[in-house]
Amino acid sequence: DLPRDTPRRFNDKYAKKKKRKVFVEPEALIVKSNARVMSLQDGTAKMSKSDANDLSRINLLDSPDEIRRKIKKCKTDSIKGIGYSPDRPEANNLLGIYEAMTGKSKEEVEAEAATWVGWGTFKPLLADALIAHLEPLQARYAELVAEPEYLASVLREGAEAADETASRTLADAKRAMGFTLPGETPKF
Repeated sequence: DLPRDTPRRFNDKYAKKKKRKVFVEPEALIVKSNARVMSLQDGTAKMSKSDANDLSRINLLDSPDEIRRKIKKCKTDSIKGIGYSPDRPEANNLLGIYEAMTGKSKEEVEAEAATWVGWGTFKPLLADALIAHLEPLQARYAELVAEPEYLASVLREGAEAADETASRTLADAKRAMGFTLPGETPKF
């Protein structure tokens, strides 16, 4: 994958004999359970903000009413009962989202699902779990956008720190490739 291959190739070619690598290889941060959230309209397709159908996803800033509406309209199957099954992608997806939003284990969700009468019982529980999970994030977002001066200062400080780091990394990369920077004595 490109984000890991690029620094690895550069470091192998130019910094192999150096004490310190020029670029750091990023490590994947993937949680085993529910690593992929699928579309609310197609349990076999990944949830995507670029999908033309707004009902296919929950946006981080969706209102509680909008979340309830999307969950109410999400695709389910006509098989009786709610549970995990390899041939039920929509059920697996919705249960996986519920699992992630509530912090419950798959086993706990399966046990709870056995008590639900059907999708009409489960969908409001899922909507409530999503709303509760997103509420702190939405509240913090509202606080931040209410203070544009603070937001601008954070962005400015971040840009300065990023520029400093990028300049240092660029100089390290040039040195690793054998370039002499202005003010340095050439090494022969």
